Amino acid sequence: MSSCVNAFSPPWEVLDLVSHHLDPKTLAIAACVSKTWAHCFSSDHLWDPLCTTHFPSLSSLTTVATAVPRHRLYALGHTAALRRQRKPRKPRLSLDRLLFHLSVHLPSGAVDILKPCSDMQRDMHGMFRFDVEVEEEREWSLEELKAATVTWTVVEKDWKAVFTVAEESGGKLASAIDGIFSKELPSPGCCSTTMSSGLVADIRVGLKDEQDELCCNIGSSRSKGSRKNRIEKVSVGVLSVLNWRHVTLEDGLFYLEKFLEV
Repeated sequence: MSSCVNAFSPPWEVLDLVSHHLDPKTLAIAACVSKTWAHCFSSDHLWDPLCTTHFPSLSSLTTVATAVPRHRLYALGHTAALRRQRKPRKPRLSLDRLLFHLSVHLPSGAVDILKPCSDMQRDMHGMFRFDVEVEEEREWSLEELKAATVTWTVVEKDWKAVFTVAEESGGKLASAIDGIFSKELPSPGCCSTTMSSGLVADIRVGLKDEQDELCCNIGSSRSKGSRKNRIEKVSVGVLSVLNWRHVTLEDGLFYLEKFLEV
């Protein structure tokens, strides 16, 4: 069969003449016919102008990657272009699979909340930020708030996995004006020891000053002496340090699924 093909194969010069009128896909198919056709239709003088036309950024590589065939460079550029056109996937993790454990530990007690994330009040703009009302009647002094430790843990449904997003202490609860910002969150992936995540946890605790019945955020209260505060609400979210804005809901879920091994 191969001898018949060779017997009726057109001369190399004819193949070369025809090749200048073929598109990249046809050239690639023709190169698979035989060794002779592969030699002809994979020639650099055919693929070099195609690389320059379709992928100008790759044309500069020809001066340093002289050993790389031009049809190979074109294939790399074509594959990269297809990847760019792919729609980003949705996170596999969903809110109905998560529970948030919010804990405020004080010297004389604690406020613990374990609530399904889907039942919490979400940000109206689609950001990764949630509010939960606290049904706690106990009152706390300023000194107790200064010694508090605030913890935010994410639990996957049925307790398949847990991830502690933040654990902050050392007076932040009583001194923060706009909220408690954690240390930078760990970066997901294999390069977590060398790359920065660029994210921090944002925790806000709403206090009610029982003396003047003023509802305010942490730090806004002018508590002095024996004045007591009651914790009414806890808000949590994830912020980007690049613009100090909350990340989107999808980006937050993408981040968590890296640690919950979804």
